[in-house]
Amino acid sequence: MPKIKALVADDSMLMRDIIKESLLESFPEAEIYESGNGKDVQKILLKEVVDIVLCDWEMPEMSGLDVLKWVRSTPNLNTLPFIMITGTTDKEHVVECIKSGVTDYIVKPLTPDMLCNKISKALKIKA
Repeated sequence: MPKIKALVADDSMLMRDIIKESLLESFPEAEIYESGNGKDVQKILLKEVVDIVLCDWEMPEMSGLDVLKWVRSTPNLNTLPFIMITGTTDKEHVVECIKSGVTDYIVKPLTPDMLCNKISKALKIKA
């Protein structure tokens, strides 16, 4: 697998660790940035170049949906692959994410295979 740079954003450190471990299982060379809130996601994305964002829906200071909308409205970031991760299966959430330009959507609990497949699809990598 190619080396990728990913930003993992979730207010739960445990969930960030699970996502990072899953990511490294499929992409051992991955460079991973992490954030516990939406405002920090903005700061990281304005400073670092990443290949993909894996973002929780519910975070303090700025929701995952608000981060997605900000990314899609920011020049140089608006085509960045963005995968929303959430614990809810609420159809309205999915529809709202799609309307806002999400690349893909994962409902927790996630598996390493699921994450690898979604990332590979988003980055157009053969899994």
